[in-house]
Amino acid sequence: MSETQLRQRIIQKLEGMGQETLAFLEQFIDSLTIYRRSQRLTETPVDDEQQRAFITSLRGKYADVATSSDEFARRKQAEIDFIR
Repeated sequence: MSETQLRQRIIQKLEGMGQETLAFLEQFIDSLTIYRRSQRLTETPVDDEQQRAFITSLRGKYADVATSSDEFARRKQAEIDFIR
């Protein structure tokens, strides 16, 4: 299959997708781009902001949900504050 044919097949598939799926795919493509850039040895390393964006994009729709370690850190800080 040629590159042109592949592009056309992808475009056809995109036309049938809803807004939520398209938004997810856009984030995925951005994540993939950052990942591939970080894997190339000849390019400069990914900066902290790009790395944070990549990690956040991997969390997807749960990006704003605290992880168990975030919750643990909050509880521990509350204990420390209570003791003081």
